[in-house]
Amino acid sequence: MPSAYVLISLNMVVDFAVSLSDIRAVEGVERADLVVGPDDCIAIVSADDTTTVMNIIREIRNVQGVDSTDTRSIADL
Repeated sequence: MPSAYVLISLNMVVDFAVSLSDIRAVEGVERADLVVGPDDCIAIVSADDTTTVMNIIREIRNVQGVDSTDTRSIADL
């Protein structure tokens, strides 16, 4: 099952709690948390196939307040 960490930068003028709630509501997001550091939020996503994972990331990018994402695929060894 393909999974990925999605590092998310949020726009400073939005309510982070609202954006976080909207990110968590995206189907396929297993977990999302606000973090301190160069990124504002990290989400873990998974799906049955890579195409669906990419669609989940696209939905995250459409959440109001999301400025950018940086994805790291999880290697299943």
